[in-house]
Amino acid sequence: MKLVTSTEMNLLEKRAVESGISLADLMRNAGQAVATEICGLFDSFPGKKALVLIGPGNNGGDGLVAARSLKDAGAIISVYLLSPRDPEDFAYKQVLEADINPIDVQSDAGFSKLRKILDETDLVLDAVFGTGLSRPVTGAPAAALALVAEVREERPEMIVIALDLPSGLNPDTGEVDDSTLAVDYTITLGYAKRGFFLFPGADYTRQILVANIGIPEGLDDDILSEVIDEHDVLAILPIRPSDAHKGSFGKVMVVAGSAEFIGAATLACQSAARAGAGLVTLAARRSLHHIFAAKLIETTHLLLPETMHNELAPEAAEVALSKLTKYDAAAVGPGLGQAPETVEFIHRLLSGISENTKLVLDADALNALSLTPDWWKVFDRRAVLTPHTGEFARLSGLSIGEILANRMEVCRKKAALWGKVVVLKGAHTVVGSPDGRIAVSPSANPGLASGGTGDVLTGIIASLLAQGLDEFDAARAGVYIHAMAGEAVRGNIGDAGMIASDLLIQIPRAIKSIKEHDHASCH
Repeated sequence: MKLVTSTEMNLLEKRAVESGISLADLMRNAGQAVATEICGLFDSFPGKKALVLIGPGNNGGDGLVAARSLKDAGAIISVYLLSPRDPEDFAYKQVLEADINPIDVQSDAGFSKLRKILDETDLVLDAVFGTGLSRPVTGAPAAALALVAEVREERPEMIVIALDLPSGLNPDTGEVDDSTLAVDYTITLGYAKRGFFLFPGADYTRQILVANIGIPEGLDDDILSEVIDEHDVLAILPIRPSDAHKGSFGKVMVVAGSAEFIGAATLACQSAARAGAGLVTLAARRSLHHIFAAKLIETTHLLLPETMHNELAPEAAEVALSKLTKYDAAAVGPGLGQAPETVEFIHRLLSGISENTKLVLDADALNALSLTPDWWKVFDRRAVLTPHTGEFARLSGLSIGEILANRMEVCRKKAALWGKVVVLKGAHTVVGSPDGRIAVSPSANPGLASGGTGDVLTGIIASLLAQGLDEFDAARAGVYIHAMAGEAVRGNIGDAGMIASDLLIQIPRAIKSIKEHDHASCH
């Protein structure tokens, strides 16, 4: 699913027109596709009462075509005009030809007619404003949308659907107008919009359906942003042959853990195994071995030498490096701590690790990198970085506010500057590639906002790297599988009280679901 800005959407429509498709054809396609999607939401659509709120411009035109198509599908249609339409407008003529008599807001003092319709209608289609809105919603449109919100409180069974996007939602930033409705479904035209996956807009779109409006294939080849979906992940998941052995599925070394953060290492190792790695080895301080050995019975162990003060010894990096040549991927950082000896260990390890070993860096490995000015020039090899917002701020020098204001572009630009695949974790996690591509998770699950869930993601990505995926594919597949596991847990127990270890058994179930085309989506 491609993800576009308003400028990119305008460009794609322009290209479509230049290829021979008229704007009128695009509008017809849009309205009919929206109507088809709406009909598909109901077991039996004929006889349903539908109110279509029509604003100015193309969004209103799309709504008029949708109204005509819904009437043809058997709905009882009411069309409410919140601004005048040109009598020669082909979409307006279509409505009149279908014996639909639009109600003009100018003839409805106090919204008495609108209120009566809202008291009886099964669904409301918001076709007031689209991507071109550049001013606050005021006047009759604002008052009408407010009335819909009021009646919806009284009649929660009434379904509200946005045509292309909820009116007043900024398609690029996710900002919303005071009048913007939180809808049940957003039927977006052609492509999902970036603002759907940025807050607060992400709370207003709910379930997103993409309507095909007939833009020819190939015109969007230079659009480098996407929403990660099941079909993409299915195409890149590693194949597991029947005659395989444990070496067939890659070997992962997890360099993690400290006395304070036993769980981080444990979760990273277990998730790497659950995601399909053939062998997982934990490299950790020698004095912690008895604890890890009791928790990780499938994991092998590399005991790293320590100082007399139970910190990593100077030779620990060389011990790890001497073994890493036999591993396909390494995950470095979860729960290592930030003692000076640990920071030195991380720097020595990263400076000596072979290019043949794929690498994912998390947590304290990222914190150690951030201590070096222009760290990406010193550590100039490929890797996957998995920072949360605070770690990203330390790596980039940006404030948290600057990051949250434009997560997608910030992630894209820093991935290019650093030459790394960057997984900016959070609600709708963003994956940025050095070549300019970004992939966004469709999931925003508050249950995942708890300690240890990031360590699980690190393990999944490391496992996929070891199984042969490149950095960008491993990162986006890992993010999607992690999100699906989270959604499965939320479906079972809710999003309060979810803990990281709940995700572990759901990882292979998520992979199984993707492979079996169960469409157990995390959208």
